[in-house]
Amino acid sequence: MRKYAAAFSALAFVLGAGEARADVKLDVTYSTYQLRGLSKKAIHQDLHRVAQKDADGLIEGELRDDWHWNFRFVAAENSCRISSDEIILRLNILLPAWEDQARANSALRSVWDSYFRELKAHEDSHIKIAVDAAEQISKMVHGATAAGSCAALEQTLDLAARQIVDSSEKAQDRFDANDKSISVLE
Repeated sequence: MRKYAAAFSALAFVLGAGEARADVKLDVTYSTYQLRGLSKKAIHQDLHRVAQKDADGLIEGELRDDWHWNFRFVAAENSCRISSDEIILRLNILLPAWEDQARANSALRSVWDSYFRELKAHEDSHIKIAVDAAEQISKMVHGATAAGSCAALEQTLDLAARQIVDSSEKAQDRFDANDKSISVLE
């Protein structure tokens, strides 16, 4: 995540206490897919039937992110500063919904509740990774000033923000590869 530092050094980047205020606007929505079954085996089979799949296998839950940022600049005597900005992060979390929960016995509901809590906690960790990256972008641009043109500052900030997002995506992948906390419905 430190790749962007070199780009700023070249433009004599300075974080100042200017009037610019970086706001992270977070929009979180949830989507579901329906599962049916009155046994762990039946739910597991339905999960394999209806859940999305990718090269890594079954997608039980998923976070989709959509990033946008808008920067406004003010030029003054061979330098430029951010006058206003906003970081927009839209997240959609996909989770299963068990349609037969009301008809199931208490033991199966308990298994489902445990599974769903673990899956939700996993997806919440993905949310935190994305939000941390958005806040990192926000801190980076807050009060940003540089010698030179506003176009150069904008290009540098845009590149650095994209690098932060790329690092965030890699962190998401590492988290998925290392998190084994979700119990399997079998």
